[in-house]
Amino acid sequence: MLGMIEPVLKHAICVPLVRKYKLPEGVDVLNEFAMSPLADPTPTHPFLNLMLLGQDTLETVFHEELAKLGCTVENGTELVSFKQNADFVEVNLLKRGPKGDQEERETCRYEWMVGTDGAKGVVRKQLGLTFLGETRLVENFVVGDICVEGLSPKYWHMWGEASDVLISLRPTETKGLYNFIIAGKDINNAELAASQDTIRDCFRKNTGNRKDIKFGEMPWMSYYTPNIRMVDAFSKGRIFIAGDAGHVHSPTGGQGVNTGMQDSFNLGWKLALVAKGLASPSLLNTYSNERLPVIAEMLDQTTKLLNSTFNGGSAAEWQNGGALFQLGVNYRWSTIVMDERKSIEAAREAEEDALMEDFEFEDDVDDEKIDSYGTGFDGRLRAGDRAPDSSGLMKPGTSMKPFNKSHQLFQIFTVTRHTVLLFADFVDCDEILQDLKRYPKDLLQSVVLVRRKRSAPSSSNLADHVLEDHDGHAYEAYTSSVCGVIVVRPDGIIGGILRGSNSLRIYFQNVLASP
Repeated sequence: MLGMIEPVLKHAICVPLVRKYKLPEGVDVLNEFAMSPLADPTPTHPFLNLMLLGQDTLETVFHEELAKLGCTVENGTELVSFKQNADFVEVNLLKRGPKGDQEERETCRYEWMVGTDGAKGVVRKQLGLTFLGETRLVENFVVGDICVEGLSPKYWHMWGEASDVLISLRPTETKGLYNFIIAGKDINNAELAASQDTIRDCFRKNTGNRKDIKFGEMPWMSYYTPNIRMVDAFSKGRIFIAGDAGHVHSPTGGQGVNTGMQDSFNLGWKLALVAKGLASPSLLNTYSNERLPVIAEMLDQTTKLLNSTFNGGSAAEWQNGGALFQLGVNYRWSTIVMDERKSIEAAREAEEDALMEDFEFEDDVDDEKIDSYGTGFDGRLRAGDRAPDSSGLMKPGTSMKPFNKSHQLFQIFTVTRHTVLLFADFVDCDEILQDLKRYPKDLLQSVVLVRRKRSAPSSSNLADHVLEDHDGHAYEAYTSSVCGVIVVRPDGIIGGILRGSNSLRIYFQNVLASP
C-alpha cells in the first residue's frame, strides 16, 4: 500500500536455513532447520515469507521514497523541549551542521506532534506517560554487524544455547557482512562490548577456535538488557507517540519494526482527516484504543519466546508460527468498525438457540473477548481484520491473456483514502454510487466488482474503478449473500462489512463524527 515493495524486495534476502554446530569443536552440524519455512503465495496473501533487510538499507529506501513526495528528513535536528496548549505545540529544536560543528537553535509551532524518537527519546518522558513493565537482569545481549570470512552465506550459523552462551551469525544483504547476536546468562554484555577485540575473542572461544573462520571489523555494535514495557496511553493532548517510544521488548520474534510501522499506519490516516477538517478530533482517541491491546499481546508473545530461548527451547519454537507474521492483527473490538454480517449471524444463532431452549450447552466462546493477534479465530472475515488481497482482477470485457494486464486489490488500496468495495451481485450499486457523491473525493474511492462475464451496473461510470473478478478470488474472500459493501480503511483494515447505502452513511458518520 505504501508503494515500496519493489525497492524493499530488491535489497532484501530470504531467511536462510539455520545450522547449529556441535561443540566443543564447533565444526559438525548438530541440526539444521528453517527458522521460517517457505510458503507459497496465495491470492489473498501474496507475501507469506519473511525477508531480512538491514535498518540502514531500509532507512535509505524510506528516504528515497519520501524525497519523491517532496519530503526531506532533517538529519542532525534534535528536539530539545516542547510545550503544548489547546491550539498548538511549540517545540525547541537544535540543528547541527553536516559535521556536527555548527549549531542553530530554532523555535517552531505545529498543530500536532508525533514522537517516534525511540525508547530513550524525550517525548514520552516529557509528556509524563507511564512506562509499565520490567527490566530483565538475567538475559543479556550483544548485537551488531561483523565482517566474516570462511562461513557460507547460504546459512544462518549458531553455536551453543542462550541458557549458557549463544553465538548467532546471520548473513545480510551485504556480501561478507553478518549480523551477530551474543546472548546468554553467563555473559557480561557491557564488558564484552568494551572493544572489538573482546568480542572477536568471544566469537573464537565459543565457536570452537576454528582456524577456517576469520572475524574482521564491526561497522556497529551495541549491548543491552531486555526491557519489556509499554505506555498506558499513546497520546496526551496534541502530542502522540509511536514505535519504540511507546513500547520496548525482547528482539525474539522480530516484531519491533513491523509493530512500530503499524502504530504510525493506524495514526496517520486519522490525523490526516482531522488536520484537513474532515473528521472530529475525537477520532484520534481510537489510536490508543485500537493499538494498546495489540501491543500488550505482542509483549506477551515476544516474552514467551525470550523465556524459551534462555531456557533451552527447541528448534521448533524458533519457527515463529502464524501469529508473529502479524497477519491476524485486528481491531474487531474497535468503536469505529461496523460489521452487519456478524450482527445477522448472531441473530440467526439466537433464533437457533431459541429453538433449542430445552437443551443446555456450556458457553465456552466469548465473542467479545479481545484476540488482537487473531490466534483463536475461525477463518471468517470480520470488520477490524486485515483486508485480504485478491488477484486476477480485469477490466470488464478483457480476457486473461499474457498481454492483458490484471490487477490486485493491494494495487488499488491507498493509504490516503478509504476504499469502498461494491460487489455488484449483492448490492444496489446505482443507489450507493449516487450516495457516495456527497463525500469529498479525498476521503474515499469506489470500486465496483462484477463476476466473470457479468455486465457492470449502469452507473459504473461514477465509480473510480470497475473490475471483473475473473478468478472469483475477491467474491470468495470478502462476501456473503447478505453483505456486499466492504469499506477498507487507509491502513488496510476492514472498517465496515455492510448491507447498503444506509449502513454506509452510518459508518462514515461514526468515523467522521459528523452528520
